[in-house]
Amino acid sequence: MQRPLIPLVLLAAVLLLGALTLLGRSAASQEADGVEEGAQPAVRVAAGPDAESALLAHTLAALLELEDVSAEVVSFGAARDTRQALALGDVDVRPAYTGETWLEGLGQADPPGDPRTSFEEVRAHDADQGLVWFRPRFLEGVDGPPANATFAFVVAGPPSVDADLTTMSQLASRLSAQPEATLCVDPEFAARPDGLRAVLSAYSVRSDQPVLAAAPEDAVRGVAVGECIAGLTTATDGVAWGAGLRPLEDDLRVFPAFVVLPQARRDAMLRRPEISVSISPMAGQLTTELLGTWNARVAEGELLEDVATDAARELASRAGRTLPDQG
Repeated sequence: MQRPLIPLVLLAAVLLLGALTLLGRSAASQEADGVEEGAQPAVRVAAGPDAESALLAHTLAALLELEDVSAEVVSFGAARDTRQALALGDVDVRPAYTGETWLEGLGQADPPGDPRTSFEEVRAHDADQGLVWFRPRFLEGVDGPPANATFAFVVAGPPSVDADLTTMSQLASRLSAQPEATLCVDPEFAARPDGLRAVLSAYSVRSDQPVLAAAPEDAVRGVAVGECIAGLTTATDGVAWGAGLRPLEDDLRVFPAFVVLPQARRDAMLRRPEISVSISPMAGQLTTELLGTWNARVAEGELLEDVATDAARELASRAGRTLPDQG
């Protein structure tokens, strides 16, 4: 016997109504999460707890935004947490340091001082885990990429009589001619067998060279006021750059390389090729000098987000990108 037609029509209507309701709930859910229907979710960028890592993370986010890619910065309480978050897929991108990954990711001591070796070793290791390091350009000097946030002795700029120094070898010669000249060095680094003594030995500097115990911020201050000929901090120390100090090139590559580069999940890049296009200027254009001067602006009180926006535009411009007009 033929089934009545009316109940089937009613059933179809009920099913259609249910489908529309589910679609409505899905759209409402997306709006509640801040994602418009059909839009890609924001690219998640990990930031470590220190100001430099946060600046780099916000710069990556700003580079993404320049290409109309929505991005959000996710802050973590420890540097190693950013790597774990990337490995677990909790974030898509992070600013990374080769020397840090050598220690934390590879679990090896004594990161190499050569930036190329440092990069190639961590790149090969992380490739097996689906984590991609962006390849930099390798040029010489603090004004050539890549940025290297390694340890460095800084000296005063003009009009200081030591402003002509540009390398550690030159500093060693100056110290030989001025045995009374004092170095400002962190006491823990000065006491370690593989610390100051190893550096002085590599550059053939007398082991009894006068040393003033000083944390990095005090070392910077000591050089600025003339108490020390050179002080130990990092090559991208914003306070040092803001005070007109400049890092000496470690021409014998005694200090471990901490090359600064973007790192991303391979699966995220495959899903969204625009990620690679957007953030590649950081790998190809970021220099030690640029990072140091941006850190100086943050140290002097400028809003980190404003500095990051300027940094992203500078990197994109150097990469030959056409920039949108600012608001």
